[in-house]
Amino acid sequence: MKRISLSGSVVFIAVLVIVLGTAASAWISLGLIKDSLQPAQQEKAAIVAQSTDRLVLHLLDQGVPLERFGRMEDVLSSRLQGHADLEFLAIYEPKSDTLLYQAQAGGHERIVSQAWAEKQFALYRYPLMQNGQTLAEVWVGFDPGFMAQVFEEIGYDIATILVVTLLLAMELLMFITTYHIKTPMAGIHAMLDRVAEKDLREVVYFPGKDELSHLGNRVAAAIGSMTEGLKNVATGRRADLGYQLPDGSPKQVGLARLSFVRPPLFLVIFSESMSLSFFPAYVNALYEPIPGLSPSLVIGLPISVFMLVWALSLPVAGQWSDSVGRKKAFMVGAGLTAMGLFLTAWCDNLWQLLIVRSITAVGYGVVFITAQGYVTDNTTVENRTRGMAMFLSGFFSGSLCGAAIGGILSDRIGFEATFILSATLSLASAVFVMQFFEAKVVDPNAPPPAVLSFKDFTTLLTDKYFLLITFLSAIPAKLLLTGFLYYTGPVYLNQLGANQSSVGRILMAYGLAIVLISPLSAWLGDRLKNKTAFIIFGGGLSALALFAVYLIPGVYGMFTGVLLLGVAHAVGVSPQLSLLTEKVKLKNGLTLGKTIGIFRLTERIGNIAGPLVAATLISLLGFQSSFLWLSTGVATSLILLVVLYLMFRTMDQRQLQEA
Repeated sequence: MKRISLSGSVVFIAVLVIVLGTAASAWISLGLIKDSLQPAQQEKAAIVAQSTDRLVLHLLDQGVPLERFGRMEDVLSSRLQGHADLEFLAIYEPKSDTLLYQAQAGGHERIVSQAWAEKQFALYRYPLMQNGQTLAEVWVGFDPGFMAQVFEEIGYDIATILVVTLLLAMELLMFITTYHIKTPMAGIHAMLDRVAEKDLREVVYFPGKDELSHLGNRVAAAIGSMTEGLKNVATGRRADLGYQLPDGSPKQVGLARLSFVRPPLFLVIFSESMSLSFFPAYVNALYEPIPGLSPSLVIGLPISVFMLVWALSLPVAGQWSDSVGRKKAFMVGAGLTAMGLFLTAWCDNLWQLLIVRSITAVGYGVVFITAQGYVTDNTTVENRTRGMAMFLSGFFSGSLCGAAIGGILSDRIGFEATFILSATLSLASAVFVMQFFEAKVVDPNAPPPAVLSFKDFTTLLTDKYFLLITFLSAIPAKLLLTGFLYYTGPVYLNQLGANQSSVGRILMAYGLAIVLISPLSAWLGDRLKNKTAFIIFGGGLSALALFAVYLIPGVYGMFTGVLLLGVAHAVGVSPQLSLLTEKVKLKNGLTLGKTIGIFRLTERIGNIAGPLVAATLISLLGFQSSFLWLSTGVATSLILLVVLYLMFRTMDQRQLQEA
């Protein structure tokens, strides 16, 4: 407990310092930005006025009277285009107190006086001089609320970056403290415990260069010397001592490094998730009509293809990862993901995009299944739940941060540059694995890994509880994840006029809810021991999330729906596998590992179908009606789940009584 509290205290203090420092920096930056917005607007107004001034003077030099400029208002109107903040441009003649020419964005009612113009716009006036005399004035008017909107947008971006910085700092600090403090101390503690039990057959090898690793290796060397000394004692005397000694030198074992998989997993998920907020918009830019498919369906097709290839790659990738080792498999998966992301930036058409997204999906699948295998390798039955919770936490932290940062970056550096940066981060994860993972050690006595067979699928697909949980709970949850969150959310928000930064922030609410609610939900689930209630509650919240978007059209409704869906999945998704393993009967050679693998593969049906179902509904019914139908579908599946579960439980109780 002291080791844990020490590393925990280090992380807490470091994160607190980082948060306070980042918050102070953000506050100062906001003040500087606010002070610079007004001068920036004035500078833009001066540039527009100077440009108009040169045009007017040129016409005057050609002998055209000021009041006889032809089509001048069309020229002024063209200068307003492409500027969201610029709303009014006019030429005013003081001599006659008349606005000779004027243009407004949106074609509103004409301005008749200076007072009226100052009431409508943030107005700047510049004299138009000729031969030292003021002939006229150029009036430049801006949207008075535009600067406040820009400041608010920047504030949201800074707040988003603050949250992401906190999560990144925690990921980095957790790894540093685990690598340099927690893991070496655990290794030393384990060796001393074995010595106390008079077992000298194994020592731990510490690869690090820090002081604790040096100390651990010195302890291991001392145990080795102690072993040699005991071997020199007479054989009868040795038996009296009661020590368990190795035949040769003590066997060197590696450190238990469960948390070492989290940083590279975080980086890969972060890199892939950077495109979540803008990917439908990117697909739309490459849109090509496909006969028989609506535009909405075509835009959703790359997401469905990605999910299909990902699902199909999992069984093969899992067995390959078992045979070649986690280090090699993770590096190959991260490399394939990086290659796919890099090539995505250079796609010229939809067909190229489908191919490179398939490459990305294969790499993503290899990384995903290898990370799960790494957790399995480094955990036991007693702590495997905690290991998988760590895996899911790293997964959703990466997704949360990637969606938020990707939206901000795409607005500022473009889609292509964001994809290239994503590829770089994925390569960084491969470098991390190369440095910190150990190569596979082949054990000739290890049994061959279990291989899935057709019989395993038929056994599970005839189990009533497997069908119930998979098709009425797991698949609907995955369908909403890809259909609503990954596809419909960005498309709907773009249609409402939200920029990519705003889309990223709204999608971030899902991951934030997962990260914050999942630990509490898992703790309550263990305490209350009622997994079915959590699944039902999560399903009800999912239906409510879609219904909220239907009831509250617009950005706020979408934010509410995304947040509720995050809470719903944090509560209802995790217990699905636990309930499944409790209820499904392992027979006909079916093992727990095979059951989990088939369940994970089958639930991908929802991932694949999500964008296609959502796109079909949108093309036929429009967005709002689609939200209602999706909500109704989830509610219907939940009602069926409850009714059938109660019926199955009654049947089981009756069979027990008859037996």
